Amino acid sequence: MKPVIITIFLLFLFVSCKKDFAKNAMLMADREAPIGWNYLRIYKDSTFQFEYRSFPKSRFHEGIIKIINDTLNFEYFDSIPAFGNKAIIDRKYLIYTNGKYKEKLEVWLDSISE
Repeated sequence: MKPVIITIFLLFLFVSCKKDFAKNAMLMADREAPIGWNYLRIYKDSTFQFEYRSFPKSRFHEGIIKIINDTLNFEYFDSIPAFGNKAIIDRKYLIYTNGKYKEKLEVWLDSISE
């Protein structure tokens, strides 16, 4: 009985944290990577965070975003990643267009296109 109660409590805690986290987000997208996940979070204050979550550690790229119609221009605080600094929203996907390779993330929260 005790493990069931602990599991329910942890699940409730996780769900409530995720809701608070998404409240300030305008767009959230991700994709599975070879040993982890890639996450993009764009916030209402025009900042963003791109996270490579992999084993054994994660890396972050952060900066400011400028949105013009369906085009997103990323201004990074540090160096520009290999997938570039410009992306478009195409229905359920966010696709980086000007890098050495095309990064494609699945959008699961989007208040930009509405």
